Amino acid sequence: MNEFIRVEPTPSQRRAFAGWAVAQRPKIRTLSPTEFAVPPHLFTDVPEQVLIGALVDGHRYVSPVEDAAHGRPGPGAPDLLGVATPAGLTPAPGSPEADAPAMVSATSPATVQAAMTAALVATDVATANAAHNDGPVPVGDDGPRDDAPEGVFPCPECTREFTTERGRDTHRRQAHREE
Repeated sequence: MNEFIRVEPTPSQRRAFAGWAVAQRPKIRTLSPTEFAVPPHLFTDVPEQVLIGALVDGHRYVSPVEDAAHGRPGPGAPDLLGVATPAGLTPAPGSPEADAPAMVSATSPATVQAAMTAALVATDVATANAAHNDGPVPVGDDGPRDDAPEGVFPCPECTREFTTERGRDTHRRQAHREE
């Protein structure tokens, strides 16, 4: 296991990163003229601005600030790639699928909308029943668990817990990113 996180800041942020690194006690060591060895417990304390564009363990660091500036959804945003929509399920006129009446009725926008509504209602009922019975509340993208202690930020994708929101978000961007 690697004892340090290798951070190579962009040339424009190298001086600012070095200023932060020497202010730490003990000081952050360098691995090369352009690369620093940051202990894992200090990585979440690195200022966000000096990490933007940096290489972290060989991967480009992508920050929520940068995502917002480019209009990309952040780590908690729903990703709708591959999700069927009623418009996408309607066959094009003149295609073989459009000529098959059973296929059109099974995938018509009204049928798909009704199925999606029924699934949402079933999910809402199950969640309400779990909350009513004091059962476990599922952790989703809608925020932290209600039963998490103060100062603990659980990852909704796995069982790891973090002491800072930034640490949790960094973990989600790096460990659970979808490409």
